[in-house]
Amino acid sequence: MTDIYSIKPGTVFAWFMLVLVIRRIVLVVMLIASGIVKSSGAASQPVEVARNGNSGKGSKELASSDKADLPTLINNAITNDSENDTYFLILYLGTGIFSYSVNVDVLRMIVYGAVYLFARIMHSVMLILELQPYRSLTYLIGLMCTLAISIDLVVTMSRSTN
Repeated sequence: MTDIYSIKPGTVFAWFMLVLVIRRIVLVVMLIASGIVKSSGAASQPVEVARNGNSGKGSKELASSDKADLPTLINNAITNDSENDTYFLILYLGTGIFSYSVNVDVLRMIVYGAVYLFARIMHSVMLILELQPYRSLTYLIGLMCTLAISIDLVVTMSRSTN
């Protein structure tokens, strides 16, 4: 059985990257599948343009609900992940590189990666389902994990010898 202390930070980073790539592929497949369903007409709803008699301005309303369409929501989730993952990945790689020279314990890297991945996956789900209070909470958890790894990287780099 593998001991937690025998795992190298590069291995943890590689597994983390693999899960990120799989997560992104799943979102892209969902986007393509929702676009195919929408283009077939099975799930599409007609858009009605309602006129307000007082102002004379037009506004678009969905016939059945006021929610955005699924491809737009999935595209927003992909864009949001792309914007937030880049900063965390740089910090995660830096922590992996510098932590091995100072302390070979990679347990904190595993915890940072697991918490961040869980928070970002839940954030994407909450964004697609449009569950606002929970979406903000999961975003905050991912942001706090990014802050924690930033502080950890600064502490780790200050402990390393030049």
